[in-house]
Amino acid sequence: MSFNELDLAEWAQQLQAYLMPRLGRRDLAAELAQEAVSRLLRVIDGGQAVEHPRGWLFRVARNLAVDEVRKRLPQSIGMEWHARAVDPDSLPAEEPLVPVANQEVPRSDLLRLMPSAMQSLPSRDRLYLKSYYHEGEDFACLAEREGTSVSTVKGRLYRARRRLREVLVQQVREEGSSWS
Repeated sequence: MSFNELDLAEWAQQLQAYLMPRLGRRDLAAELAQEAVSRLLRVIDGGQAVEHPRGWLFRVARNLAVDEVRKRLPQSIGMEWHARAVDPDSLPAEEPLVPVANQEVPRSDLLRLMPSAMQSLPSRDRLYLKSYYHEGEDFACLAEREGTSVSTVKGRLYRARRRLREVLVQQVREEGSSWS
């Protein structure tokens, strides 16, 4: 399929509209839409044929958005809360801050909140998060155990992480004054 600059401009606007509600930031949505278009142009310049460029763009944009969201999800703070209690003396002097609910929250405070956040999740969500992050099971292993497809497992794990983040955000908002 051939396309021109007008098609690319229209697709970039569509990508931005698609990404905006998923990311919640117009500037980030525009940046990722532009990155997807840039990647398409590099692939084509490299001599690779892209049969359905608009669909290709949306897949790439979605993957970029997923990567961006994962950067902000609780797994980046680690699942060590499950393996041990966090000893405040074991933390570095310059404790890393994690952005949550428009606040910079010390990593140790997120680890402190994690057990109650996990406990508030449905049991299936807890099972998926513990199996994947604490026990190191991969998607295929979880899919086989659950008798479902890998894509179903990925979706369930994504939703479990999203719910965990929502609970952590709520807890951070409730304790918000202590970090300001």
